Formats: sequence, C-alpha cells, structure tokens
Amino acid sequence: MAKPSRQPERDHPDSTGMPPGMEEMVRRAKAVTDATGCPLVGAMAVVLHGGGRTTRDIDIYSTDFWETHTKLESAGITWNPARREHVVDGVPVHMVKKDSLGGPPKRISTIKGIKVIGLADLVRGKLTVGLQNIGRSKDIADVLELIRVVPLGKDFAPKIPPKLRAAFKTLVDQVHEPRRSPIPTMEFWSRDQRPARRKLARGTKTTRKTIER
Repeated sequence: MAKPSRQPERDHPDSTGMPPGMEEMVRRAKAVTDATGCPLVGAMAVVLHGGGRTTRDIDIYSTDFWETHTKLESAGITWNPARREHVVDGVPVHMVKKDSLGGPPKRISTIKGIKVIGLADLVRGKLTVGLQNIGRSKDIADVLELIRVVPLGKDFAPKIPPKLRAAFKTLVDQVHEPRRSPIPTMEFWSRDQRPARRKLARGTKTTRKTIER
C-alpha cells in the first residue's frame, strides 16, 4: 500500500475574507509583483499571511532600486518626482531594502498567485523596525495580529534571530495567556527588549555611516 504523500508545511492560514476594500489593493499588489518579480513586504504581506490589516500603500523588497524602477515604468507604474514614489491607480508603491527587514528574505512564498516574503521574514522585519522606534508601534501590532490569526506560538521563535526571541515570546504570552496581566506599552519597550534594542541600534549606526560615506 502506497504511503500518503506528505502535505507541504503551511506557514499562513487559509484566507476566507479580507478587510473591506482590500481586494482592489491585492489586485494592484499583484500587478506590481508581476511587473517586477519583487515580493511584497509590509502591511500587504500581513494581509496575505492572514492578518486583518488595512493599508493604502504597497511595499516591495528590492535588491536593485534602479532595475525595479525601470520595470515599474515599463508596466505603466510611473514615478512621481514630487512625492518621490511610484504610483499605481493612485496608490503609492515603495521599494524597501534589506535593512528595513533585519536582513534579506530567506524564503519567498506565493499566496493568491502573489509573491510575498515568508512569514518568519515578515515577523523578523516587523520586530526589527518596531523595537527600534516606538513611533512604529503599528509594526508590533502587526506581529500581535499574526500571532493571533495564524496562530503562532513560542515554538515559532527559533525561526527568527535570537535577539528578537524574547520580545516575540512576550507578545505570544500577551495573546495566548488570558490570565497574564497586560504589559503597559512603555514597559514592553524597556523590559525584555533592551538587549535587542542595543544590538539593533548598533546595526543602525553602522548603516548610517555606510550611507554617509
């Protein structure tokens, strides 16, 4: 008797619905990724991985901004020099470097026929940015949403860098442990994340020096 074939590992839930108005954003995002071959990052990646996020822009990961720009222009997705961004059907399109993701993506998924960075890369990027800047608290909120809807547990932590695992596990507890007392926002930033923020800050300084050269 033949053994049943092994099912592929799922890293996101089956999406049965999206926030109102997001279907058109998904259509535009597919046009952008089809034109460039670049995967989605940011809020649209959260949506495709199952999160209930809404957004009014499209972010893609690019290793060569000029080449990506050329492909966008060829597809009729033009550059707006005043706003310094590409635009598709009135929606801004932004190119993102690996620095904003905590490193280059290790996995590219295809969801609904659209290229998107893998779930571990998405969580890594959101935590990297969110822990660096309290003004980016929405990135932490995105991780909380993914923990809730995928769902993700502490067993997911080994898939992200060690410096981010304490923060991730704290967020998992906040989602999945109803008896645990909620952590005030400022306490979260100052507690388990202090070592991670120091390392991230050093990386940021190095990047700035590199750019300034």
